Amino acid sequence: MGTDNSLLTTRQLQDLLQVDRITIYRMLSDGRLHGFKVGGQWRFSREAIERWLQEQQASLEVPELPSLNGQLQASAQALSLSCIQAIQEIFAEALGVGAVTTDPDGRPITPVANTCEFCGLILDSQEGRKRCISSWQAAAATQGDTARPLVCHAGLSYIWARIKVRGTFRAAIHAGQFLTHPPLAEDGWPDRLAVLSKVCGLRPRQLEKALDSVVVLDTERQDQISHMLQRVAQTFSEMGEERLNLLARLQRISEISTI
Repeated sequence: MGTDNSLLTTRQLQDLLQVDRITIYRMLSDGRLHGFKVGGQWRFSREAIERWLQEQQASLEVPELPSLNGQLQASAQALSLSCIQAIQEIFAEALGVGAVTTDPDGRPITPVANTCEFCGLILDSQEGRKRCISSWQAAAATQGDTARPLVCHAGLSYIWARIKVRGTFRAAIHAGQFLTHPPLAEDGWPDRLAVLSKVCGLRPRQLEKALDSVVVLDTERQDQISHMLQRVAQTFSEMGEERLNLLARLQRISEISTI
């Protein structure tokens, strides 16, 4: 019986993509590849794979836009921002915190996920957003890769971790919008709220009431978030490695096909 040239075996797909069998199974598991089983063996539509390769190549080509500086271009090239955003949103909602991914200079490359009412009011104001970005930039300037709690301009805590691709700092993921203990008057919260309401153009009572939406996390919960954040950052790093490797393979495939 002849071989159906419209279908690829797992081995043929490995040779085409230049990846190992485990990577093929991982891509099947997370939905990046689609196949079906024939007699217990995976088969892949050659037409579907070629179409997928074309889509991947198009998504990997980041246009040189005037609005993107060098850092943003590098981050967008190394990371699939749609995948990053989707995982970030699941992570934030599951752990009950806000989350955002930034470039190495602290500028956001994804929308902030799972924003609490308090931070939403601040982020909606131009000055408030500038101050939030300043906090993310301050984190990027710190030394070390270990996720640890920091305090933002608004007095809330957040944890962040570097995303490295091929040893280069490409982005950072921040998980925050929580308190380590209830906001007390003796800790200066009335004065802080007064300053925030003034610079953000908000009513003091409005901001004070929204502060009730901020969760207070104990040390155990903070440690859990820190641990999960490191795992997410590592996953993003591995995705970036695969993305750049795939780009190189697609370029080779394109070069071969033109010979």
